[in-house]
Amino acid sequence: MRNRLIVAVIVAALAFVLYQGLTNARVFFYNVDEAIEQRTDLADRTFRMQGTVIRDDGTSETGALLFTVAYNDATADIRHIGPEPSDLFDLGEPVVVEGRWQGDVFESTQILVKHDESYVEDNPNRVDYDLAPE
Repeated sequence: MRNRLIVAVIVAALAFVLYQGLTNARVFFYNVDEAIEQRTDLADRTFRMQGTVIRDDGTSETGALLFTVAYNDATADIRHIGPEPSDLFDLGEPVVVEGRWQGDVFESTQILVKHDESYVEDNPNRVDYDLAPE
C-alpha cells in the first residue's frame, strides 16, 4: 500500500512538472495583422509577432530601439528593450519579435531576423554543397 502511494505521488509530481513546462514554455506566433486584431485577448501574454521592418526610428533616450513592422497592410510600433539585433536587421527585412502589448505599442525583448538564401546566390563559390564523404 505504501509503495502505491509513493508511486502515485511521484507520477502526480511528474505530471505537474510536465504540465507547467509545456504551458509556460509555449510562445504563440502571430502575424502583425492577427496580433492587432487579437490585442485585447492577448492582453499581457508573451507571444511572437512576424512582420517586415518598414521604419526605423533609432534609439530612444532610455536606450530602447524604436521601429515599425508591417504585415498584410497592418502596422505595429515596436519598442525593443532586449539585446541588440544582428547586423541583418534593416529596413525591408522580415523579423520576428517576442514580447507583449503595452497599450498600443508592442514591447519586444527579443528580435529574430529572418533571412533568405541570397548569400548563397551571391557567393556560390564560398559554399561547399558536397559535404558527403565519398
